[in-house]
Amino acid sequence: MFDSACPRCSRIARELPDCLTVRVRARACTEPRLAEVYPNLPAAVAGCRIPAVGILRTDGQVRWWTGLRGAVGLLPVLRPGALPRALRLLRTAT
Repeated sequence: MFDSACPRCSRIARELPDCLTVRVRARACTEPRLAEVYPNLPAAVAGCRIPAVGILRTDGQVRWWTGLRGAVGLLPVLRPGALPRALRLLRTAT
């Protein structure tokens, strides 16, 4: 996924899945209905002021981890040794 309107988010969307052991769905910050699809999405994320990682909980709700805290949400599904790369990716957009 590459969105030329937001190259930082595009880089995260392209490269972060390689750090994870699970399949992910990357969404562009410029997607028109993003806030409608995810009503609890922080406004700063929708405005592309901070990256976020959303974790789907068993009750169907999304738990958002914003900025570098997104790495905390990823810890359970990171590939061995991928934490430094994930942090670098998230740092590029903060």
